[in-house]
Amino acid sequence: MRCCRLIFFNVSDAKLLNFLITFATKNINIMKLSTLTALTMAAAIAIGCRSNNGNNMESANEPAVISYDDSTETPNNDIYLNQVESSASIANDLARFLAGKADDKYAALQTSDHYKTYSTTAQQTWDDLRTRTLNPIANWCKTNIPDFYNDTTTLIYPFGGPDMIFAMTFFPNKKDYVLMGLEKPGELCEPDQLTADERQEYLDSLTYSMRYVNKFGFFIAAHMAENFRNKNLDGILHLVLYALAMNDCIITNHRNIYIDDHGTVQDNDGNAKKHPYGWELAFRKPGDPRTRTVKYIRMDLSDVMMKGKMEFPFFLNSIKDKTCYMKSASYLMQSVEFGIVRKLVLDQFDKILQDESGFAYGRLIKDYDVKLYGTYTKPLKVFSNFKQEDLREALTKCDPLPFKIGYASQHNESVLMACTRKDPATAAATSAATSKSSANNSGIVYKVQFLVSWKILPNNSPEFDGIDGVEYYAEGTNYKYTAGSFKNEEDCKKMLQTVRSKGYKDAFIVKFNNGKRIK
Repeated sequence: MRCCRLIFFNVSDAKLLNFLITFATKNINIMKLSTLTALTMAAAIAIGCRSNNGNNMESANEPAVISYDDSTETPNNDIYLNQVESSASIANDLARFLAGKADDKYAALQTSDHYKTYSTTAQQTWDDLRTRTLNPIANWCKTNIPDFYNDTTTLIYPFGGPDMIFAMTFFPNKKDYVLMGLEKPGELCEPDQLTADERQEYLDSLTYSMRYVNKFGFFIAAHMAENFRNKNLDGILHLVLYALAMNDCIITNHRNIYIDDHGTVQDNDGNAKKHPYGWELAFRKPGDPRTRTVKYIRMDLSDVMMKGKMEFPFFLNSIKDKTCYMKSASYLMQSVEFGIVRKLVLDQFDKILQDESGFAYGRLIKDYDVKLYGTYTKPLKVFSNFKQEDLREALTKCDPLPFKIGYASQHNESVLMACTRKDPATAAATSAATSKSSANNSGIVYKVQFLVSWKILPNNSPEFDGIDGVEYYAEGTNYKYTAGSFKNEEDCKKMLQTVRSKGYKDAFIVKFNNGKRIK
C-alpha cells in the first residue's frame, strides 16, 4: 500500500496552489503514480484543507489530515501519454543516449550500426580525454589547490557556455553550478520521435561540436553558433547532458527558468526572454546522497546590455558563498566593454580560479593572494593586444602544469591562477606598494592623464612611445596613466600639448597632493 499522510496548519492560498502543482508533478515523476492518482490525491488535499474550517486555511486551528491508498490502481489505468512523460525521465534517457550508454527506453534504437559506431567512438574519445587531461587535472588539484577542489559551495562560470566537463573536473564537489553564455539554452528532444536520418545528423552534430574541447579543452563560440543550427541539437543543454552522463550522473529534474527583477530564479513558461533565462538540471552522482544542480543562464554580460539591469547583480548577491571560474574567456574581463561584470565579480567573490584569459594578473594582485602555476610567453595571435608581461615574468619561477588546457595549449603552455582575497589591511598595503604613482612627490604636483587601462601595462608598451615620465595610479578597478610631474600648472600645459600631439586628444591635467589625486 502506498499511503500519503499530510498535515497542514495555516497555509495561504498561494502556498496551497503551489503545493498542489508541485505535489502532482512530483508524484508523477518520482513516486511513479499515474496522472489520475496524483491529481486525485491533490484534489483530496485541496478539499480536505478547505473543508477543515469551512472557509479557508488561514483560519484553520485544527490540522487537516489526508490519507490515500492507491494499491488497487494498476498501471493499465494510467491516462497519461508519452507527451506528458516527466521531463526528468526524458532528460536522463537522453543523456544516456548521447553518452553512448545503454538505456531501456532507447534500446531498440541503440542496435543500429550507426549508433553502435557512435557509442564506441564516444566512449573512446571520453576515455582518451580522461586519461590525457581530466585525470591529471583532478590529481594535480587534490595536491596543489585542495581548497578549491574540495569546495562545496556554488560555482559561477561566466562565459563558460556548455563547459560542464572542466567545471566538474576542477570542482567535483560543488553543490551548485551556474554556467553562463550567449548560446541558446536548448530544449529536450526524444530520439525515438526522430527519423533515422535525423538521429544520425543529431549524433554527428554532437560529435562535431565536441571536437575542440576534446582536443584543446575549450569550446569556440563561433563554432557553437554554427553547430546549434541543427533543429534538434539546438543549444547548450545537449552538451551538458552528455557531460553529466559521462560522469555517471543521474538526472532527477529538468525545468526551464529565468531570473526575475529581484534576482530570484523562477520557472519559465516561455514568456520571460526579456530576462536572463535558461534551464536547470538536478542530478545525483553515485556515492553522493546530495541532489545537486547545474543552471545555464543565457545573457549578455557586456556593459551595454547590463547597464541599468539588476537581475544578475541581485542574483549574485543572493548567493552567499561562491567561487568564480574562468577558462578560455576571450579576455573579456580585461576589455573596456565589460566593466560592470568585472566590478561585480571583484567585489563579491573571495575565490577565483582562472587561466590567463580571465582577469589581468596585475589587477588581481591588488586584492588577492595569487598562486601561479604553469608557463606563459604570449597570448594567441588573435588576442595579441592582451599580452601580460608582468605575468610572463612572474611565471618564470613556476613549473609547467602536467596537463594542457585553454588557449595557451595550442603552443604547449597552460596557466592557472588560484586567487584568494586578502584581508583589507594587506590589500591596502599591496595596493600602495604596487602603485607606481608619485607618492614620493610631496606637496601639490600637476600631471597629464592620458590613458585608462584595466591592467598594468609593461614599461615598454607602445602606448608610451615619445611620452616621458609615465606613471600610473589605481582607482577603483582601473589603472590611470599620467605623464610628467610639475609644481605649477603652467609648466604642465607644455606636457599636455606633447601628449595630445601623440594622439591622446582627450588628455587633461590632474592635480595631486602628496601622491593623492585632488578632484
